[in-house]
Amino acid sequence: MNERKDRETVSTLRKTYALILKKAQLYRNGGWQYARILKRTRADYESHFYAFLIDLNICLLPVYIWIIEFLLILCGILPPHVFDLLFYLMYGLLFLTSVIGLGLVTARLHGQSLGYAFTGLKLVRRDRRPAPAIQIILRQALGIGVPLMVFGIVFEIWGMFVWLLLHMCICLATPHQQNLMDLLLKLVTVRMPDDAELLKGAGQNPQPQLEPAPRPNPVRPEPKKEAPVQKNETLEISPIDLHIRSNYSDDAQLDVEEIFKQAKARNMEIISITDHNCARANAPANRLAGLYGIQYIPGAEFDCELDGTRIRILGYYIDWTNPVFDALERDSLKREKDASMVRARLFQETTGIQIDIRSLLESSRFQVITGKDITRMVFHNEETRQLPFVRRYLDTAVSGREARRLFEHDIFGKGGPCHVRPVYPQASHIISAIHDAGGLAVLANWHLDSLSSQKLEQLVKMGIDGIEVFMTGAGEDLKVRLLDAASSSKLFITAGSDYHGPARPEEQLGVTGLPEKAEGLVRLFTRAARRQPPLNR
Repeated sequence: MNERKDRETVSTLRKTYALILKKAQLYRNGGWQYARILKRTRADYESHFYAFLIDLNICLLPVYIWIIEFLLILCGILPPHVFDLLFYLMYGLLFLTSVIGLGLVTARLHGQSLGYAFTGLKLVRRDRRPAPAIQIILRQALGIGVPLMVFGIVFEIWGMFVWLLLHMCICLATPHQQNLMDLLLKLVTVRMPDDAELLKGAGQNPQPQLEPAPRPNPVRPEPKKEAPVQKNETLEISPIDLHIRSNYSDDAQLDVEEIFKQAKARNMEIISITDHNCARANAPANRLAGLYGIQYIPGAEFDCELDGTRIRILGYYIDWTNPVFDALERDSLKREKDASMVRARLFQETTGIQIDIRSLLESSRFQVITGKDITRMVFHNEETRQLPFVRRYLDTAVSGREARRLFEHDIFGKGGPCHVRPVYPQASHIISAIHDAGGLAVLANWHLDSLSSQKLEQLVKMGIDGIEVFMTGAGEDLKVRLLDAASSSKLFITAGSDYHGPARPEEQLGVTGLPEKAEGLVRLFTRAARRQPPLNR
């Protein structure tokens, strides 16, 4: 009977460990977008405090054992001469549990100590992405283990209580419950997304549970899959969405009228269609705005670069008939087509796989071959799927979709053997073009977490008019930083979903992450007057 219980206990621990690793993988593959950084709320304080107490008590197990041994010595059960030996043994074990063990376990569980795993918390970087193992180990060792031992040795048991009180005061004083090592290593604690959010972030259909379990009885009907538009039903829909793409963009699907139909169905008030390097959608959108009773702001989004860093700038209130936008669109199409040919050539030379370039070009509306197109072709062909370097992704990824994503990232992403980086126009040129067309230039919320404050100041000096602060997936720290920058430079603030259509269900029309308290800031922009173009000289 005891042997059976032991086997069941071991089996339960293995399942729990596998579940934690599975969730960590899903978190890394996109679930991090739904994680929430701890704030100054009672629920967050309680969870963080319980997690800390669990970890602290595990670290102090050698002390508790030593106390029992000390009592046994006082009772005469153990001989007094073993006191010193047990005392030094206790400190050695304390070093192993608090300085070494806690960090290694947390790193092995990808940011979750035993206490964090029990309370659903996770230690990550400020942008909510997984933290490197070395940072986690240093944080746990220098932030908990070393102070625990130093205070204990110098001030004995009272020193541990003093350190505990000091540690709690620092966490209470910081806005995201960080200790000193968190601040130094730029780490935060987040509340883990639920199972459905983890699966959605990783691009999988939510299932009732993540825990490994037997397949359901095939006689039972499978649960119905929700339509893409229902996936974000629980997310708040804003009445304003100033970042939408139509099928005038190469990676979006819906026509202009379908966007207006959806906006009307969601009771939205103000929208802007900002297609990628193209302003042509504004002509039909301007006509449909009156028909659907929705305020429309003409817009477009342009790729550009600033000192080698690629950024995107949104143009609003533009005169879309200005010839400058036709020229920008032609340049963009030529740039992307040239990059496509280089990308295809590099792929053939690197892998030895011959691809049907003509077929790929003919199937593309914009005569462009992307890394996604080539990846899709490779994974849809049974012969190329069996190649060792392709098979490796299929065998190790959690799903076929994830295998394709990783393959595309490794082969065509930055640093990959087939990465092609086109030369984009300078940000100053795009800002000037938008201003010349009577518009306002707004920095898009696209990879802004890696844009330095110095480059943001450069854009302000170039005449940028606003910043897209609110967008689904933007971290709280980034929003605060952008709000501060916009406030100090007196810039407009906008919000957008970057909606592409049903092919990207993680983005939903109107779901911008704009809180109700900040809605007034964005409405200021929607009432802004168009910039007057300069007089012809």
